[in-house]
Amino acid sequence: MNKLTIIENQSEFHCQFKHNQPICSVVLDPKLTKTQRFLCGLCMEYSDSEYTIIGIHRVIQNIEEKYETQIKELENQTMKTVQQLQSSINSTQKLKQQFMDLFDSLIGIAEGWSDELLLQMQKFYKYSFYDELDDYIKKENNSEAANTEKIKTINRSWMTKLYNNLNQYNENKGLLSFRELRLKFKKILNQKDSLEDEIKFKLIQQSAKQSIKCNSISFNSSGSIMISSEYQNINVWSFTKGQFELLQTLQGHSNWVQCLCYSKKQNSFVSGAGDKTIRCWKQLNQNEWISSQPYKQHIDWVMCIIMNSNEDLLFSGGSDYSIKVWKVDFDKNELQYLYSLDKHKNYVISLSLNKSENSLVSCAQQKNQIIIWEKKKNGKYEFKYFVKQSVNYVGFKVGFISENSFIWTTGDQGINMIYNFEEREGVYQENISKTIQLATNYQDYDEYFFPIIYNEKRNFIVVRHKSYIYLIRENQKGQFQKLDQLNCNTSDIYGTMTDNGEYLVFWDFHTKGYSVYELQNQ
Repeated sequence: MNKLTIIENQSEFHCQFKHNQPICSVVLDPKLTKTQRFLCGLCMEYSDSEYTIIGIHRVIQNIEEKYETQIKELENQTMKTVQQLQSSINSTQKLKQQFMDLFDSLIGIAEGWSDELLLQMQKFYKYSFYDELDDYIKKENNSEAANTEKIKTINRSWMTKLYNNLNQYNENKGLLSFRELRLKFKKILNQKDSLEDEIKFKLIQQSAKQSIKCNSISFNSSGSIMISSEYQNINVWSFTKGQFELLQTLQGHSNWVQCLCYSKKQNSFVSGAGDKTIRCWKQLNQNEWISSQPYKQHIDWVMCIIMNSNEDLLFSGGSDYSIKVWKVDFDKNELQYLYSLDKHKNYVISLSLNKSENSLVSCAQQKNQIIIWEKKKNGKYEFKYFVKQSVNYVGFKVGFISENSFIWTTGDQGINMIYNFEEREGVYQENISKTIQLATNYQDYDEYFFPIIYNEKRNFIVVRHKSYIYLIRENQKGQFQKLDQLNCNTSDIYGTMTDNGEYLVFWDFHTKGYSVYELQNQ
């Protein structure tokens, strides 16, 4: 496997003040030029930038992780094309051999036909005097008719062999045709980038039933373990290619489990519940999980939880109108309460971090309750501003879909929309041109839970709104398009997706069970 290599010579990196010292950090200021972002040790003593400063080695690591992900995706697509080309080459060689065999057979038939005709003609030069004399006296042409019939018999015999040979080739379904070969190459030439492929939901199974509502589902990073809530309990399932099997049920909470968040780095997860507590869970072996103590800082139900990418910070939103921030230590299976964010005026029901994690967006169950929280130099998140909205409606879900863009869904009966907000001049503003009209439904309210899912690798967004689950993509022109949608005939739908974006799993009140859909490229 090739190793990533920086084109530039790192020894030639210099800070903008030319201190002639090794570069140790980078300031993430988009307004600076490429060469002005480097800081040496002396620069660090006087730096007062409002933007995040990261060590040069950490930046390189982050960039290479991102770049390697992109390269792997491109490599996967390229290798797929190479494999398809190799398959086409093998098919072409097979077709060549098939035609060579056919041509050799036709040539053999023609040569045999010709040889037999020439041999027969030689035999015609020998005749019977008695037979010819009899024809001469009787004025008949028996010998001529007999010889003509012999030629016709030879021709008919070899023509039958020729037809049989061609028919045998045409009727052999195992043989490759020119049409099939053309389609193979056409498929390669016309294949789209995976980020632009059409994707559709395909039902895999609906066999697992659960009469009690499931509020939350979460997967481990490989998609091999699924956890789901069932009242105050947590079910642990094995999951393989869309099929799952219940392994065990974990008990600890004393009220409805509202939210689950599985670690992407180890076999641990966090749960939040209506008993006002949060618990850490750690797998000791295949059949044993242990729970931490119940952590209680919320004075009402815990409604939503998310973790940062390093999995050392946890954010929990509650119906006490607050967001609590926690330090996470999965090795010790424990949390440590840090501080509270308190600007909302109703239940905090949705949280999301942007990719660089310098901004946290939150949504509460009240009109005009989208807040941006900013990460400061000390690592602490602080209130920045309420996001201005063009509509005066309640919304239940918010989620970042890029570094500087998030979407928000309406929740009231009288409206069915998704609104897009983009950062312009340091402030998130609504982009009216990207508003998405959803299916008309003026009877139901939307439900919270089932967070917005953005899969960067496959470039799609999954949004559950009222009775529908939507599969949405932002195309290369920057416009949103609906790729597919499911009508579940109920607004009680709670689920998630595997990290690789292959499977969607949800529980709904209509079927009172779990549904598994595969997201297939068309």
